[in-house]
Amino acid sequence: MKETNKIYKLATLYMLSKVDVPISTNRLSYFLLKNEYTDYFTFQQGLGELLNDKWVDLEEIHSKTLFSITKEGRHALELLSKEISDSMKHDIDEYLKSNKIEIRDDYSVKARSYQFDVNNFVSALTIEEDEKQILEIKISSSSQEDAEKICANWKKSCEDIYPMLVGMLMK
Repeated sequence: MKETNKIYKLATLYMLSKVDVPISTNRLSYFLLKNEYTDYFTFQQGLGELLNDKWVDLEEIHSKTLFSITKEGRHALELLSKEISDSMKHDIDEYLKSNKIEIRDDYSVKARSYQFDVNNFVSALTIEEDEKQILEIKISSSSQEDAEKICANWKKSCEDIYPMLVGMLMK
């Protein structure tokens, strides 16, 4: 591990080790950039090196790239965690605690669109909680553009739609 980027890569591994769901690139980079620990390009380079070293895995979920720590990454972190300052660990822990819901939503709210037949596209919208699917909705539309718009709006609005839907159905 290059010395100049080591602390940022360790901070990324530490962050990933503290959560039970994958974290988006935006959530990882926001913390490090907001606290001025590194710049965007150094962060991206470090993340690429973590992927190459197989210390993190990446998963694509409808236009979001999510990262999780691997067994090898956990082992590396165990060996090198003393190099992360206690104040940085504290900052990471506080960030994760205050953003817990948003981090979980990045992983648990899913949307994908696909072509069902010649003139029919489907938007498959789901919410998962504790790795169990608690809601699945499939909406048909006549164009791929509409199906993709439905998926994008689901990601933005599901926190309002789900309780409203459940409330209406429980009346």
